[in-house]
Amino acid sequence: MQDSKHKVILFANTLWFLHNFKLPLIEELNNKKIEVLLIYLRLGPPVGNKNKFLLNKVKQYNFVNYIFFYIKNFFSKDQKKTFLFSFTIGPIILSILPIFNNSIRFATLEGLGRIFSSRILLFRILKRILEIVYRIIFLNPYKGIFVLNYADYAYLLEKKIVQISKINIIPGTGIDSRIFNPDNLKKKRINLGILNKKNQLQLDDMYITYIGRISVDKGFYRFIAAINYLLSDPIYSNLKFRIVSPKSDIKNIDTDLKEFLLDKNIVLEEYVIEPINYYATSKLIVIPSTYGEGLSRVALESGLLGIPIVAIVNRGLSSLFIDGILGETTMEIEPYGISKLIKQVINNYSSYSHLPKEVFLNLSSKYDNKASSESVISVLSTYLDP
Repeated sequence: MQDSKHKVILFANTLWFLHNFKLPLIEELNNKKIEVLLIYLRLGPPVGNKNKFLLNKVKQYNFVNYIFFYIKNFFSKDQKKTFLFSFTIGPIILSILPIFNNSIRFATLEGLGRIFSSRILLFRILKRILEIVYRIIFLNPYKGIFVLNYADYAYLLEKKIVQISKINIIPGTGIDSRIFNPDNLKKKRINLGILNKKNQLQLDDMYITYIGRISVDKGFYRFIAAINYLLSDPIYSNLKFRIVSPKSDIKNIDTDLKEFLLDKNIVLEEYVIEPINYYATSKLIVIPSTYGEGLSRVALESGLLGIPIVAIVNRGLSSLFIDGILGETTMEIEPYGISKLIKQVINNYSSYSHLPKEVFLNLSSKYDNKASSESVISVLSTYLDP
């Protein structure tokens, strides 16, 4: 039976985001008998089959359809205390509309994003405009702001965008440590024949993998340049590289680039909802992004599995390396910086191939689904009626 007093609305760009990254929070709210309603601007990638039983109990609306729903039920006597959690720029701005006036509003900055990190003039102008907009709407009507790392926390304070009393830090979007853990990775590698009976990895059959969008800000072309540089060196000419990206991005790759990838024997694969197989066959994950991410999902998954990461220093990565994930970071955004670190990890792989149990336990305690959901629930609970 649902709580007759409270309702939580989760509003995001895509339904895919809500299904994939907010399901643990939805489950926790459901366990507390709180009604949950999802609003999205577009569907996004295929949402998969995650916990259909739970999601079938949750009302889900496209934003336009929700407006009609609101108008239709304008005079209904819904006395539930409503909380609205908005994610990313579009929903955060739209959430100030009068249709949400009866909601206690919270904004979640899942990283400050392309507008705040890009050097393109247009985005730099938009950044200044957005800072002003955020400064106004975060003063009122928003009751609280969530960020995913302390760099974003500091930025919001330095720019006087948010009062310190309103900022809360949550440890990422959450990750299922029952799936993403070294033991599960080992089992998967044994099943795939990547790990032999002597507990030795078949490194020659494994990939140096990039998982992400095919875009400038994500560092895709820096990765391509680094590959080209490494393959030109006879010592590293036998390395195997792989790109894992959304189907829509792969579809839009131009013919010239496809021919280049084919010529260099670079494997191109579509991203799937459960990417554990990609990780199992990866000796190294490369994250060359300069994008203003809150907390990289790929880094979280790789980190808890115990796969070494080579990355350009990014807002959402520093805390993970401080907490002990395997790999190296560089301040160099040129391809040489990434190439140098790939060489370093490959040449000393035994030093990067074992995640100590205590480090995994520390990571899972900080970044697991439970930690992420509980940090939101703890703030929400201060507003719940007894």
